[in-house]
Amino acid sequence: MYPERISIETKPEIKMEKLHSRRNFLKSAGVIAGLTQLPLMGWASGFSTLLNEGVNPANEFSLLKLEKILSGYKYPFIDQFSTISFEANYKLYNLYGDNAVFSGEFALLSGIKGKNQQFKFSNWRLANNGIKKRNQEFKYIVSGGVQCKNDSTLSPKKWTVSSRIALAEDEPAYAGTGFRNKGAAKNGIVSLTTPGKKFKKAYGNMPLSWKWGLTAVVQDMAKESLPELQFAMLDEFDAIYQNQIIRFRRKVTLDCGSNHLLDFKVFELTGDGIIPTVYWVDNMNRTVFVVSGMEAYVLES
Repeated sequence: MYPERISIETKPEIKMEKLHSRRNFLKSAGVIAGLTQLPLMGWASGFSTLLNEGVNPANEFSLLKLEKILSGYKYPFIDQFSTISFEANYKLYNLYGDNAVFSGEFALLSGIKGKNQQFKFSNWRLANNGIKKRNQEFKYIVSGGVQCKNDSTLSPKKWTVSSRIALAEDEPAYAGTGFRNKGAAKNGIVSLTTPGKKFKKAYGNMPLSWKWGLTAVVQDMAKESLPELQFAMLDEFDAIYQNQIIRFRRKVTLDCGSNHLLDFKVFELTGDGIIPTVYWVDNMNRTVFVVSGMEAYVLES
């Protein structure tokens, strides 16, 4: 089940409009004639894009990937946002070439307990990844909680995770697929406990972060204007990838509807064993889009 939703007051829905024709958009972005075959990055019914001077759409990998996803997207305007206590709900998409296929949802709930930041999360994906429709669409469901240090990488101290395959979030595990584990990190060592087995993995002297917590990490980076973080990453709560770097790349101005222009901060994640990922953080310090070569997260309105 998703964490209990927190009611957030929002502004009235703003009608999205396409503000640029293909030719005018390419001209305003300063694209040379040889690049005019690029897809338009202003959407007919939804999000439209206005890039800062000097940004070349040919190099905006994540913008091109988002084009197919954001038709009809309603940007989630809000009056205020806290990077400490918040709820974020994302739709997940698998990216196949020029196609974006809905594949699931991800929810992250954050709060403070004592000196630690507490997170609850729920992630479900279609077991067939949306590739082929079947009579029964099983879901792969992962949920749990993480206690983190209140530091720049939200270093995980301890966590519990459960996973299963089921027809729905309120349905029992299918064919014995239920699985639970717990773990803790201290002094460069991750200790994991799974049914019938305990083991340890070293991550060394680098700070530690966790994959699903990076949407919150970049929010803090945007708020504090941090240019870069280096760390080891806990992936799926059982693997560790060394030498991860998140860097601030640039600001990009996006038209979020009716000439409502917002500055986004763009961060890029690179490192050992992972697919480079781009994070888009709005002027409220919310992670709105997360895009890699294989999947995308889009914040729900």
